[in-house]
Amino acid sequence: ALDLPTIGVTHRPLVARGAWPADAAGAVSALRIGDEVVAHWLRTRAGMRPLAVHAGWRTTAATACAVVVPLCRMRTPEPLRQARRIARTGRSALPAR
Repeated sequence: ALDLPTIGVTHRPLVARGAWPADAAGAVSALRIGDEVVAHWLRTRAGMRPLAVHAGWRTTAATACAVVVPLCRMRTPEPLRQARRIARTGRSALPAR
């Protein structure tokens, strides 16, 4: 509806499978469902678990990976870390059930 390019990032893919990339920042390896490459493992820092990154609307896999790496001060991209922090703060302000 907004026609904005998007990417997806997760810690654990639900269906896709693939070997982890080399232990170096920026290393990638394919995640597949059957024979089709649907995403990539992306190592954001050496010694850290990789993230699953996939191209969304109007984005390529290479662009998705190139966007995610500089956003990672830690393992998770900073916009996602901030969104999770805000969600936790909002939940804690809700009355107990």
